[in-house]
Amino acid sequence: MAERSHRSSQKRNTRNKSRLPKNAAPIAVTITHIGGRGDGVGTVLYKHNYQELECSVFVPASLPGENIIAQPLSINKQGIKARILELNSSAPSRQPPQCNAFPACGGCSFQHWTPAEIEAWKLQLLITHLERVNVSAASIRPSLTSPTKSRRRASFHIRRLADKAVVGFNERMGKRIIDPDGCVILDPHLTNLRTALIEFSMAHLPIGATVEAQANLLAKEDGGPYTGVCLYMQNKAAKPLWTVERKSALCRWASTQQLARLSIDDQHSPLTLYAPTRPRTKFGTIEVTPPPGAFLQATKHGEDILQQTVAEILDGHKYIADLFAGCGTLSLPLIDQISGLLAVESDISALTALKTGVDASGHGSRLITQDRNLFDVPLLPKELVKTSGVIIDPPRNGAFAQCQKLACSDVATVAMVSCNPASFARDAACLTTAGFILDWVQPIDQFSYSNHLELVGAFHR
Repeated sequence: MAERSHRSSQKRNTRNKSRLPKNAAPIAVTITHIGGRGDGVGTVLYKHNYQELECSVFVPASLPGENIIAQPLSINKQGIKARILELNSSAPSRQPPQCNAFPACGGCSFQHWTPAEIEAWKLQLLITHLERVNVSAASIRPSLTSPTKSRRRASFHIRRLADKAVVGFNERMGKRIIDPDGCVILDPHLTNLRTALIEFSMAHLPIGATVEAQANLLAKEDGGPYTGVCLYMQNKAAKPLWTVERKSALCRWASTQQLARLSIDDQHSPLTLYAPTRPRTKFGTIEVTPPPGAFLQATKHGEDILQQTVAEILDGHKYIADLFAGCGTLSLPLIDQISGLLAVESDISALTALKTGVDASGHGSRLITQDRNLFDVPLLPKELVKTSGVIIDPPRNGAFAQCQKLACSDVATVAMVSCNPASFARDAACLTTAGFILDWVQPIDQFSYSNHLELVGAFHR
């Protein structure tokens, strides 16, 4: 126990060393550019621990060319994190934020910047990362941006306080939960759900309860209405929360909200309490029931563009592999046109949903699935002998180890999907060094007003 306390003390001391006193003297800084995380960046001489150092300063909600007075909050090897106290001069591209929660809410980085400037910055970020690794794209297509109020996936943080319940998103550079009042990102169905979660929390959660609620608005079918929200609620406090009475209250509440499914965490696994019908969404002609908390694309608009772009790249291929397949968002729309699909995914619940949907459609003979961690055990070239085309859609860190194996295989075409220009460029360099050509890149902006950008790269050899 003494050793554990010592380690905990060391962690606290490390955190405290990075914090600056609340009465730290304000600093004057001129913002020169926007950093990769969306903060304005400038440089100052700053005295810390009796040493004067040249430090980068990272200031949310600031723009290039602006002169500001900033309050330093913390300091580390990368530089100083600060917040605006006074804006002495504004950039011409500054605009009034559309959401009252900006810039405190961590969901958006660029409510204060014009959309044209945001798009140009994201495009330049992609070009810069590709140039750093000496990768040239034959073309970069115009960016396609999802409409406002179209975000269908959200993770709400819930905290029951003595006099109220707070439901929202994490604070930027802080620990509070921010109420996203006037959010222009969320689909109205999720905005209404947030209000309902506040009412439920006030009525049924004990003071001190902390919950994460993952919501997925299931896609429209053939232009019709949405089929409902799948909600997965997880207790984040040490004290048990889901009593029999509270489960009953959740079921009654779910029936009034027209949820497609309500699940809670039970011994670290989802337990479904309410599902009047089977929750479903369609990928092409395949109907899939995503598991609780499943990863779905952030917007239906973005999902459609991703599917169309991947289909364009793999047109004519008969045997394909879908790596980091999830529930089959990108590969299942191709099932009618191919002879064989290898779907590889480490999330067994997502992989089961994919297989169940394909089997029910009568295409089970075309599918092989593998439950596999591709970071630790990438597919080898000999396992891709029949495969001519590959979809690869890894998390933000990319899939360098798997790309190394693809580079050594006989695969002719790769559709690479990424939400991180830096890891995309690194993995692209791995493929192009082995003889692949990057024909084009399609930017897809599902994350308006944030520093994130989805990409699809078309590689062939």
